[in-house]
Amino acid sequence: MTAARPRVLFVGAFPPPGAKVFGGMVTSCGALLQSSFPTRLDLDMLDSTQSSNPPPGLAVRLLRAGRRCARFILRFERRRPDAVLLFVAVGGSIVEKGTMAWYARLRGVPALMFPRGGSIIDDCRVSAVTRAWATCSFRGARQIVCQSDSWRRFAIEVLGFAPTKVAVVRNWTASRTLLALGAGRTADGHSPVRLLFVGWLERDKGIFELLEAARLLVSSGRRFVLDIAGDGSAAAEARATIARHELGDVVRLRSWLGEAELLTALRESDVLVLPSWAEGLPNAMVEAMAARLAVVATRVGAIPEVVTHGRSAMLAEPRNPESLAAALAAVLDDPQLRQQIAAEGYRIAARDFEVEHAVDRLVELVRDAVAAGRDSPGARSNAR
Repeated sequence: MTAARPRVLFVGAFPPPGAKVFGGMVTSCGALLQSSFPTRLDLDMLDSTQSSNPPPGLAVRLLRAGRRCARFILRFERRRPDAVLLFVAVGGSIVEKGTMAWYARLRGVPALMFPRGGSIIDDCRVSAVTRAWATCSFRGARQIVCQSDSWRRFAIEVLGFAPTKVAVVRNWTASRTLLALGAGRTADGHSPVRLLFVGWLERDKGIFELLEAARLLVSSGRRFVLDIAGDGSAAAEARATIARHELGDVVRLRSWLGEAELLTALRESDVLVLPSWAEGLPNAMVEAMAARLAVVATRVGAIPEVVTHGRSAMLAEPRNPESLAAALAAVLDDPQLRQQIAAEGYRIAARDFEVEHAVDRLVELVRDAVAAGRDSPGARSNAR
């Protein structure tokens, strides 16, 4: 082991420059690479970004996962790491990264798995089969790193990890640029109020509940503009829904926004709305809080751990367009409430979600795992 900079095989989302690949994992990994993280660890990065949405067929996904596992083994054996850091999405990503974690474990190298989605918690509650394969996959890791207390409880109570083997590292996408934007924002005077949705256009992201809430708000006479920025398998149906309900005057469906375009959208918006059915701790929420937007979100995942209804966000029930419409109506009707929520959200983002706080903790966890793994039986046997 290199004492100053442990060698870490880091599997995450590192699309090539110019690639039009979006999502929370890409944002989180990009923020890490722009921080002090690469100067404090000797990183060997392996990209595991999903190439398209909707994803390709099962056979293609299995083939690509097999290729990534093969590349992982080659990288591992060519330049044996001191630790492995695995960013995990949902579904097949859990099995794939779990396979990598088990390989590292068998070779005497500690693996840290960092799950980034919240839907697996709900899936394990309703399916014993899902609970079995998820538990098997995660158990290859020495350490679980997660974004929330609810995920920590899940790792301990369901996956069977000891409390000392589960650490919480909050989201880190409150960048200096976004915090500067939030610090300089004046009280909004937009009329109509500008709402923003950023994310995948998928049914489980609540896109159709959002459109129904918009219809209810329009029918009640409220004035607003809603920008929907993103893409996905539900995009065509979303366009048809907008046309069917004649929402084209208030709802603007846009594609994914580049970094500069997203910054402009955040600057020009007043409220971020996230109506997901399930989440971990969404990057878009943290980014909007840093930019001092009021947040309207569903009461899922780690969101209620971070924000308080009526104080730092308005929270609605998932899959409930009437509840979402009521939460949106509250911030549309009351500029003072809207500004209070935005200001409190900004304070939380600046305090808890700045990237270097997360970097300090991640580096500490990696170093601790390396130190603990040096004297393990697997490490000693592989050293002989």
